Amino acid sequence: MRQWTDAPCTPLTKGDFLGLLDRFRSKKKTPDAPAPASGLRRTPPAPPPPTVHPADSAPPAGPSTAPLAAPLTAPSQAPTTPPPTEVASPRTQPSAGAGTGVQQLTRTVQWIGPGTTATIGKYTVPGGMLYVGHGLQAPRGGTDPALIDPRLSVSRAPANLSNAQMGYWPAYDEISPTARAGYLTWLASGRRDPRADIGFVFLFLYGLERRALVDIPANRRLGVELAPMRAELQRLLDVYGENYSFRSYASKFLDVLDVLGEVAEVEGDSAAAAPPLDLERRWEAPLRLRVGLGAMASDGKPIPADWALAWAWYHPEIHLRTPATRCREEFTALFNSRYGDAFGEGIRVRPGKTQIKVEYYTATSGMGAAQLSMGVPDVFTMAAPRNHLAKLVESVTADLDAYSRYLGRNPEGKASLAAAALLPVDLAGDPSPQVADLVDWAAGLADSGSATTGAEVLSRWPAKSAERLAKAEAVTFATLLARYGLGMEPDVRLGGPAITTVSKVVTFRTGTEPQPQASTAAYAGAATLLHLATAVAAADGHVSAEEQRHLVNHLERALDLTPGERVRLGAHMRWLAATGVKLTGLVKRVEVLTEPQRSSVADLLVAVAAADGVISSEEIASLTKIFTLLGVDPAQVHTRLHALLAGGRPSPATSPVVVREATGADPGYPISPPPPPPLDPADVDGPAVFQLDARVIEAKFAETAAVGALLADIFGDDEPATTGNQPPPEQVAGVDASGETLVAATGTSAPVPGAAADGGDETTRVAASSYEGLDAAHSAFLQALLGETTWSRADIEELAESNHLMPDGAIDIINEYALEITGDTLLDENDTDTFTINDFAREELPT
Repeated sequence: MRQWTDAPCTPLTKGDFLGLLDRFRSKKKTPDAPAPASGLRRTPPAPPPPTVHPADSAPPAGPSTAPLAAPLTAPSQAPTTPPPTEVASPRTQPSAGAGTGVQQLTRTVQWIGPGTTATIGKYTVPGGMLYVGHGLQAPRGGTDPALIDPRLSVSRAPANLSNAQMGYWPAYDEISPTARAGYLTWLASGRRDPRADIGFVFLFLYGLERRALVDIPANRRLGVELAPMRAELQRLLDVYGENYSFRSYASKFLDVLDVLGEVAEVEGDSAAAAPPLDLERRWEAPLRLRVGLGAMASDGKPIPADWALAWAWYHPEIHLRTPATRCREEFTALFNSRYGDAFGEGIRVRPGKTQIKVEYYTATSGMGAAQLSMGVPDVFTMAAPRNHLAKLVESVTADLDAYSRYLGRNPEGKASLAAAALLPVDLAGDPSPQVADLVDWAAGLADSGSATTGAEVLSRWPAKSAERLAKAEAVTFATLLARYGLGMEPDVRLGGPAITTVSKVVTFRTGTEPQPQASTAAYAGAATLLHLATAVAAADGHVSAEEQRHLVNHLERALDLTPGERVRLGAHMRWLAATGVKLTGLVKRVEVLTEPQRSSVADLLVAVAAADGVISSEEIASLTKIFTLLGVDPAQVHTRLHALLAGGRPSPATSPVVVREATGADPGYPISPPPPPPLDPADVDGPAVFQLDARVIEAKFAETAAVGALLADIFGDDEPATTGNQPPPEQVAGVDASGETLVAATGTSAPVPGAAADGGDETTRVAASSYEGLDAAHSAFLQALLGETTWSRADIEELAESNHLMPDGAIDIINEYALEITGDTLLDENDTDTFTINDFAREELPT
């Protein structure tokens, strides 16, 4: 049902007055009227009117050529200047694709249908869709603004299409003769001149509105005109859509045409294409979308993926972030894929009682507002489907976030290796030739078991520097390899050093087990112990295969590593052996250990040295250095070695020990024999082979779990606390070339770095933040950064240490925070190990 709202009476315009005057003259009959005065002429009688088609009859099959009633010319004084051109009645002829031709609405008004050419005076107007004649009343009263009245004068001067000087609501009977000439010229040119005054376009739109909302509802058989009307309106939007007012009115009217004419043939047809995704009108749900969803719900049909995406796109309560618009093609593909995985054929919506009712406000002043009742349920705002769609949109957006940010920095980088690494696995598809070459090289290196140089890596990855792989590039490189079941050591994500031209690099096959994307407490402890133990084992100039196997196996068992961590630890061992281990940089790591804890580490390293059954002078020398580093008396090296090798120390008890029998005399306490004299490394001539007590060594390794957890605590203290900016477990944190944090979807669960080793509530140890989203330490770090324009790396490291933060992690978090707030990173790293504060980001950050 359609109702026109009541409108207040409007003042009588000049056009209304002329219309009343015309009707008065047409009714007045004076057969014996005297001859007109000099200078005046009487209009000849009108020819017989053409056949009028009743409103309930079908339109003519072809275009009508019957003329309108002859135009009336009002008496006037003889002009002193050349008179304006008088427009004759229109003569019509069919053209290709003619619609309903010409419909005679009244004795003096015709509708020129779509595809019909009309001749109005000297103007030949193609395409039709016009009201021509006089006396057509608007629904709100007065002459309809869209009516082209052939009686009105038209200027003979060349038409000015670009500046017609018309009012906001133009009406053909009220605009100037010059403007009428411009309007008819624009119509005759095919309504396509981009220079035309937007008022001309609105005058034409007024006619379409009247035809769709007044004539066609009265005679449904005229509905065949809706499709060509819609096509013409869409074409006009393509030409004149830059005008906001016209775009707004025309876009809404397109929705009305879609519904009235069922152009999309929705009516429960789930095969019909969903409305296009319009970014500029995202907050105005197309009427066609609402009707289509309601029709499918009413028929009990599932909502297809493209309709679900349009539903989410236009829903005012679903927030679409940048990836949805910057990477629309990838966003659409990923949404459709995951929608199918989650809901199969689609969500089925149970319709409610509320039906769609639309109030459309016309552009023409001759109508006003119309209420349209569609007769289908309104499901667009239902909460349950909205919640499903919102979760899916958030998931897709999060997984595309890193890829989107990379493209934001590198608009032409879609085909790059970095983009391939950041694209979600669901969209990866077959690898490009560039990716395939890199994967083949890494797989071959992994199968060979050998190490390569950083120079080889840099030659295969498009790094910004020829000397060093930046952290962001190393993260992206490792992420891409992981997608194809390969890993790399060193890996900066797990605390490894940066790769330079002189670095050693190994690759390995990860198998089917999920790989760690960040260093867990157990893995950090194992890697630290492995570093210390390898230093001892390599002291004799090489690390045997037996030593490698022994080290890795015992650390795996003692620290309860995951299968993926075990695979990586083995590769880390290979890298340590290829690189050569140094003890520098470990002093600060162990200085917080208590004396018993240092003693436990020392005993473990002694057991490692004896694991291969051979103890060389180099191993003794290395142990001596480590004992010194640990603050343990270096002389204890020999004592503990002798105790281990001779079995002088009893095996640790694994069950209750009997201290004394219940009966019998007290035997007293025997005095232990003096220990043997310490060995001098210089006295050792060649390697000595000993028979080890396996039980003692195994027991010593059983202490590794406690030692590893202890060291993990020490190393974990330098990591930033978990904040709201941390990525979820199923994502991998990285950094793009600009320094901003990226998160690439992996589909596997990874621990969050910096988690408390004791499993306590991390939030209880984080002070209130002065920057929303940052903890107290990072807020203080950011506040200090903003006080300078440039920073050296050394100064940043000192500032981070003063706030108990890791420098690189703190930089990543600050840049991520700035990017979310301002759209840009705060710290830009230069090649000279200096950082520049981004002035734009500084100004946009809250104070």
